[in-house]
Amino acid sequence: MKLEICVDNFESFSTAIKFGADRIELCSSLREGGLTPSYAFMEASLKINAPVFMMIRPRACDFLYTEAEIEVMSRDIYAAKKLGAPGVVFGVLTADGELNAPVMKALAKEAAGMQMTCHRAFDQVRDPFLAVDTLVDLGFHRILTSGQAENPYDGMDMLTKVVAYAHKRIGIMAAGVTPETVKEIITKTGIDEIHSAASTYRTSAMRYVKSEAQMGHGEDFMLNVVDGNLVSGIKANSVGL
Repeated sequence: MKLEICVDNFESFSTAIKFGADRIELCSSLREGGLTPSYAFMEASLKINAPVFMMIRPRACDFLYTEAEIEVMSRDIYAAKKLGAPGVVFGVLTADGELNAPVMKALAKEAAGMQMTCHRAFDQVRDPFLAVDTLVDLGFHRILTSGQAENPYDGMDMLTKVVAYAHKRIGIMAAGVTPETVKEIITKTGIDEIHSAASTYRTSAMRYVKSEAQMGHGEDFMLNVVDGNLVSGIKANSVGL
């Protein structure tokens, strides 16, 4: 059972690999659900001997993009391919909750030769079974989903239905597994791969902090990082399944 870990910094990247991740989903800004990493971060990550898929998501909020944003996505896919990335992760929706097939087709053409994952935009579609058919037709290799629920444990019924409907035409990867839930999710749903942020927070190493000069809307001096024990726990509880 392959385990993919999503990361948005090098500390997390190194920890995920050290503790057993089979693949990395490289992002920026995981606090916003994961956005496109910088070109330099992509370039540096590919120098490490590990499979790395690049998140292609130009901004937070929804998956309804303007023409200008779609052009940015296309150029980011081109950059990832030029760097030699083995895979990209993206999804585009219409305002009515359907996959935007023409745009996805154009982006898939740009990504030709790389593995393609449709991310959790899938969890916002009106008809998940129609979306499976569309993604199969577009040549996608896998779908990242929590079963249209907040987490895959709560979404097990839908995951089971999607796996059965996909019938090995496309891989189904459960998003958000934990050491406590992974075994039951795998055995009950029949998913093909698993995915997690496996995250915790650590405090900044700064000895001096001017707390009244906050830079963002969250906690500036807390860093979201991968917890190696969570990675190894997920891995251990999924071995042989």
